[in-house]
Amino acid sequence: MPATQDARLPVPSLLLCSDQEDSALAMQAAVFRDSGYPVSTSATRPDIEQALRTSPFDVLVLNHSLSFADRKLLAGKAKEFNPESGVLVLHHSGSLGNPHVDLAIDSRLGANAMLRALDRLQGMMHARSHHLDFAGTYFVVADSQRNYTFVSDAVCRLLGYDRALMLELRIDDVVDGATVVADPLFQQFVADGSQTGSITLRHRSGKRLRVKYWAKVESDGCMLARWEPVETAKTTG
Repeated sequence: MPATQDARLPVPSLLLCSDQEDSALAMQAAVFRDSGYPVSTSATRPDIEQALRTSPFDVLVLNHSLSFADRKLLAGKAKEFNPESGVLVLHHSGSLGNPHVDLAIDSRLGANAMLRALDRLQGMMHARSHHLDFAGTYFVVADSQRNYTFVSDAVCRLLGYDRALMLELRIDDVVDGATVVADPLFQQFVADGSQTGSITLRHRSGKRLRVKYWAKVESDGCMLARWEPVETAKTTG
């Protein structure tokens, strides 16, 4: 079992892809296998497309050697063939301009960073499949480290972020006042199991946005929250 993985969640199978069979692909595969993940590898675009159609996988991992065009094409095909799959790119800009990528990490940051990214992606996939019935269009899920693991489209529009960029943030990054404000509220929330109130968030541009929120800790450890912009609440009465 991967050391950082929540024991309540099943271990995902990985399809790790590159533009060629080389030492980088072998080392990346070893990092994931040594941490307990089932890994199959594929190189060259035709072979990868065939693997996407025929091989069972939970997470598609596209490494840094693939071109932007290939990463975009293959991520889209992964979601087409397996809509519940996650897509992780081992390239620092891998999520830019690629709406099918769930998370990107610079593989040069090392094995631990890659494993943390995969752990976060698994949390995102779990939230996506288990908690989409939570009421409200402004909907977020966070983990115990205050990382966002799921955000609705409405949240992305409200704060001005693409989804992949939003999912690289923590609660502290969007709460006005940062950790000084976020930490005590979050600690109380975890202790109580639920929380309601209002808080000021920061748009990507720096603009402040006031929202009401209703939050709950689920039995599987997911921290869910629904937001309602104060301006919307006033308008709708």
